Amino acid sequence: MLTFVGRHPRQVAASIPSSHARHVLLSVVMSASQQLEALVCYRKDRTAPAISLLQQTSLPHASTSVLLHDMHSSAADRLETGFDHLRFFGYLPTQTSLGEPLIAARQLESTQTLLQDNTSVVPDNAVCIAYQQVGGKGRGGNKWDSPAGCLMFSILIRVSIAGQSLPFVQYIATLAIVQAVQQLAQQRLQGSSLDVRIKWPNDIYSSGMKIGGVLCHSTYRSKEFQVVIGVGLNLDNSQPTTCVNDILQDRHAELQQQSTWQPITREELLACILDKLQGLLATLVATGFAPLQQAYLQAWLHSNQQVTLIEAGNKQVALTVRGLTDYGYLLADDELGTPFALHPDGNSLDFFKGLIRHKLR
Repeated sequence: MLTFVGRHPRQVAASIPSSHARHVLLSVVMSASQQLEALVCYRKDRTAPAISLLQQTSLPHASTSVLLHDMHSSAADRLETGFDHLRFFGYLPTQTSLGEPLIAARQLESTQTLLQDNTSVVPDNAVCIAYQQVGGKGRGGNKWDSPAGCLMFSILIRVSIAGQSLPFVQYIATLAIVQAVQQLAQQRLQGSSLDVRIKWPNDIYSSGMKIGGVLCHSTYRSKEFQVVIGVGLNLDNSQPTTCVNDILQDRHAELQQQSTWQPITREELLACILDKLQGLLATLVATGFAPLQQAYLQAWLHSNQQVTLIEAGNKQVALTVRGLTDYGYLLADDELGTPFALHPDGNSLDFFKGLIRHKLR
């Protein structure tokens, strides 16, 4: 099993349908006890996966269930999900199959558990997005808060790869997020980029602050892995750390650009992440992680990072991070150039404070 993010909303926010909109808080606080509902969305015509999903009528979810409605049903007129699925499919490239069907809800216990609990009936490539989560999960089963404005979604995929390659699914998910944010930022900043990078193994950081991360759960059946990838990214919520649009706005002001800055929308960012992820997954399945490692290392924080391990007898061992091993562990060497694989001890929330080394031949 791999690891994750999310964050937990105390109030719900909605999108203002303007190209310069930021999310604003609504006065209504959603109750976890009320009936949960979601729209099943697709591009134009109902596809076989969407039809199959809608035949379920509802999906079990935690102690309740989620009623499913076709995006063209009468229920769609009253159901406010806080997500513009038509705009999303307008952004999603036609060749990108990730994201269809789309399950969009205003409130869920957790997008991750909804897909995890229903892998037998939810079609491959489906994405579930919610504006509010009342039971988001973080690494180690920790509760993860989800402030209004946080982009929260999960994806169900099926991949045919060797077990040793499975950790790289999480790595390319973080890479897809960074690449998507940078692409959309560069479009708004005349080619300039943002300080948004990967903190190994599953977090997204900016200027020393965590702004998002990834959680993966996998099962193996019929010679394939079913993987549910969960993503949480601070897009419009300035608290508890900072968010993508605040970073973008500050960078725009720093560059003193004359054009009016345009925030990144949830619909545009989700479409871009899915498009990036689909391409990265195709490469991983076809040729492994090696062709992707350079792009990954360019996007992470740790090249040539100095780490100090505390071993038995309070012995301090200084190592320098160089990259990743074939199994996805940190690759480091000592002052003599001796290579080591570094992996977490499983007890520390900060992976870099609980590393164990293993000498490589």
